[in-house]
Amino acid sequence: MAVGTREVGLYGFVGVLVAALIIAALTLSGVVIPGLRLPGFEPSPPTPTTGTLILKLTDAPVNVTHLNMTIDSVSVQKVEDGNETWVDLDFVENVTEVYFDLLALQNVTMNLSITEILPGNYTMIRMHVKTANVTYAEGGWDDLNVPSEHVRVIVHFEVGAGETTTVLLDMEADWVAISHSKNLRPVLKATVV
Repeated sequence: MAVGTREVGLYGFVGVLVAALIIAALTLSGVVIPGLRLPGFEPSPPTPTTGTLILKLTDAPVNVTHLNMTIDSVSVQKVEDGNETWVDLDFVENVTEVYFDLLALQNVTMNLSITEILPGNYTMIRMHVKTANVTYAEGGWDDLNVPSEHVRVIVHFEVGAGETTTVLLDMEADWVAISHSKNLRPVLKATVV
């Protein structure tokens, strides 16, 4: 059975056409073939599935010399389809608790948490205060109680996929916030930067 020159040319043309169609289909579908790059057909980067939340802490002036606190957990409340869930955040440098003198943060900020979380609508920040104490300007110091051991801040912010949202917590501790019964009730203001 003899194959003519015309048939060989036809089979060759069909083979090249099929190969070109396969390469074009793979390129348009996003499948990456190592070593094969067609100009103008770069695959799309993967779609981010998380956003970054940065919590910063600062302070306003008060009439005490030190207001020390240890926070051993921080979380944010996510609201989705009418359901509220708490999302725990990691502290910077993956420590298990953060100790700070709130008054040392006057006119400066401290990164408390930088955490990748799911995108969504968030409505509250909650910090668990393990310990708190105050040193008075006229001398002496006291351990302080934090009613319910939590400090809550109502604030609305949204985290978008692939985006960074920064929330600045400003703890305004003053003489009214430290009661005669040694309860610390800090006044917190949150600003979405």
